[in-house]
Amino acid sequence: MNNNEPEIITEIQAKAQINHLGRSLILYLSVFLLLQYGTNLIETYAPQVFHGLNPDLFMLIASSIVMLLVAGIAFSVSASKLKLKIIDYLSKPKVTFGTMFQLVCIGIGIQLIITSISSLFYFFFHTASSTYAFVGNYTTMEMIYLNIAYFVFYIILKPICDEYIFRGIIQRQLGHYGRYFGVLASSVLYAMAQSNLVEAIPALFIGWFLAIITLRYHSIRPAVIIHILVSLFIWGVDVIPESFIWVITVLIVIVYITAALSIFQKHVLSIRAKTGATDGTLWKILFTSSTIIIYTLLFILNLVLSSQI
Repeated sequence: MNNNEPEIITEIQAKAQINHLGRSLILYLSVFLLLQYGTNLIETYAPQVFHGLNPDLFMLIASSIVMLLVAGIAFSVSASKLKLKIIDYLSKPKVTFGTMFQLVCIGIGIQLIITSISSLFYFFFHTASSTYAFVGNYTTMEMIYLNIAYFVFYIILKPICDEYIFRGIIQRQLGHYGRYFGVLASSVLYAMAQSNLVEAIPALFIGWFLAIITLRYHSIRPAVIIHILVSLFIWGVDVIPESFIWVITVLIVIVYITAALSIFQKHVLSIRAKTGATDGTLWKILFTSSTIIIYTLLFILNLVLSSQI
């Protein structure tokens, strides 16, 4: 048999493969739900458990450790069982500085626009916000430690681990059933891993954008870099002093102009619907797999818990 010929598998075999990923996804989401809501409960009813440690600092440190363990062990085991050679997706593609700059601007533009739109859900559904009040406050050593922990987790670890998990492993495996199905399906699963609906909507679009980039360059390196820089830009908006807010305004204008020109010229990235992304049979197989059903129920539970109605 020609090694380039696609392997024919049954629906049962496809579900078994998806369940390898699904078990790790369940672990990913359930552990972070326990951290998110468990920390709040402990802070309210048994604050002595922290022994004087700031609950936010505990949450950030614990989240960093859990993220590394889940990505480095659970998903690596899943990848091994699926015989995915992740090293193939760590190669350094040929991307010029100009192209990377344009892609970063598109990513920031998507994040800003969709976040602005999705923030309307705060008014209609009273969704709990996961923002941290201490960000940008460096007045005490405790505040400095909190900001460092925040930066390490949200700006460095989470982008790297999320790209490894959702683009490097999940997209690649689901892409075996259809390349563009892998792009869209991995983006949907990524959105479902977020803290609330307001964060899930931008995650869907930025995840789709990063998945397209990963597919084009056959590597997660560009997506990792873009994800980190987008997170860094959003962090910069939060921490910059009010006296320098004009700098952010100028940067946002540059970002929007560059992103608009890049998309208009169509030479940086082709972002359009592709055949196979909406294949009903593939979506049925995905969302009738036992572990994805549980993952979906956890996502719904999170939506309910994050609502303050």
